[in-house]
Amino acid sequence: MSARELMVLITMCTIWSFHFVVIKLAVGQIPPLFYAAIRMSLVGLLLLPFLRWRAGQMRYVLLAGLCFGVLNYAFLFTGIANATAASAALAIELYVPFATILSVIFLGETVGIKRITGIAFAFVGVAIIALSKGEATLGFGIGLIACGAFFEAIGAIFVKKIKGFKPHQLLAWFALIGGIVLWGVTLTLEPGAYKAVTDSDVADGDKMLVVGAVLYSAIGASIIGHTSYYWLLQRLPLSLVAPSGLLTTLMAVFFAVIFLHEKLTIPMIVGAFMIIVGVGIVILRNNKRAKQ
Repeated sequence: MSARELMVLITMCTIWSFHFVVIKLAVGQIPPLFYAAIRMSLVGLLLLPFLRWRAGQMRYVLLAGLCFGVLNYAFLFTGIANATAASAALAIELYVPFATILSVIFLGETVGIKRITGIAFAFVGVAIIALSKGEATLGFGIGLIACGAFFEAIGAIFVKKIKGFKPHQLLAWFALIGGIVLWGVTLTLEPGAYKAVTDSDVADGDKMLVVGAVLYSAIGASIIGHTSYYWLLQRLPLSLVAPSGLLTTLMAVFFAVIFLHEKLTIPMIVGAFMIIVGVGIVILRNNKRAKQ
């Protein structure tokens, strides 16, 4: 890995890890689905020139868009509103075990005892955190985040079936689909969400916080973050890029403690250790299997 590639990777992990803090602050001001709808709409608007129609591929693009652009963010943002940023960063790592399980079911892959052990470690770790005594809605929030990770993993299965699209073209479609569907969902489930931002009683500082959070999510986390990830995948072995998710998680927990003053309880530390070890085992075994 060159110095330039290392800098891009660290920048990407920093942007994505701090995003958990940004989301937590934002959903403390406005409803989570409304926030997700604004974020995806802005990404879709910025990437509109990259929309391309590929005959025979759009069914999979639509299904992947529903998973990545709608269900993933709907569950993730709502989950973070009910959990802590640190627990959210840890629970979203279930994407790796879910993706591995789905690859066995739908892609015919086989897994050995080591990956099964890693998957079990990760799920037990998340359960320890979810069942610990913390915020009243912590377990509920972590459950929603786990659902978001599950749909993200399903979306990855559909992406594997898509041919002829460049990454930013797929991101454009996912944002468009997400924006359209999420607006319908927020208008149905979160009536008065717009008023929560524009109300004259809302402080100007809170409004600026929401605007800054949306810009960070759309430009930083989505466009810069994903573009950096795809750029790294084109230049480096997967074995070097894949563990970046664990680095992102560790940094996110650190940022949550520093900026949001979240406490690291014993169950949180034990659960985090099990999740990181479990996911790490799965990633290492997945990479080794891919090289064979």
